[in-house]
Amino acid sequence: MATNVVDQPEIKVETTVPLNNVKELQRLPDQLITHAQPATTHLAGLQVQLPIQEVRVAMAEIKVENKPIKLVTNVGSCVALCLYDPIHKCGGLAHVMLPSTTRKLQNSVPGKFADTAVPALAEAVRKIGGKETVLSAKIAGGACILPNLSNNDQHVGRKNVDAIKAALKDNRIRLVAEDVGGSYGRKIEFNIGNGTLTIRLSNGEIKEI
Repeated sequence: MATNVVDQPEIKVETTVPLNNVKELQRLPDQLITHAQPATTHLAGLQVQLPIQEVRVAMAEIKVENKPIKLVTNVGSCVALCLYDPIHKCGGLAHVMLPSTTRKLQNSVPGKFADTAVPALAEAVRKIGGKETVLSAKIAGGACILPNLSNNDQHVGRKNVDAIKAALKDNRIRLVAEDVGGSYGRKIEFNIGNGTLTIRLSNGEIKEI
């Protein structure tokens, strides 16, 4: 007569683990920790590069900052005036449109004119940097965007550059780098974190000064 499988007693099979295998199992947590440490150290050493925030500066505008961001603008005959304090990591950008102002407009839009933009921007940067602020300047732009004036040294772009240089000298601010002239537009990126001025030309060329 066949026996019902359900009624059969449960059979348990026990296997003896050799002593050397037991020791290997006991050492396993230490081995995992040992192998995990280099990976953890490697990850800790990685520097994650997050996108830098960009803040646009409009025509005739002045903006200053003490955070590691980029001030960006586009210039043709206009000039991007960048002042930087490497000690306090702060700086600013003025989008200069014309070389000089009239007395009537002197205080209304100081960023528009070279002779007022330099002292106005310097004062704004010193307010966030402190009395011990040491400023240096970089400029870019001043192109002659009208082909029929390419041989004229007195076009507005050239006048803007000359006026800014004169104003920097009057305000005792050292000009450390420039990318001016030509007959092409420029996109300007001024990195407040390190003072680097990146210039992207309309022909695709990229410069850093």
